[in-house]
Amino acid sequence: MREGLQLRVKISITGIVQGVGFRPFIYRIAVQNGLAGYV
Repeated sequence: MREGLQLRVKISITGIVQGVGFRPFIYRIAVQNGLAGYV
């Protein structure tokens, strides 16, 4: 991606994801790929 160019993407995951480490898992993947945002 060119410097200064930003892309916004909204991803929705539905279902029962609490208590299975979903947020830490997604956070690690985001950090590994240089992504920013929130879960």
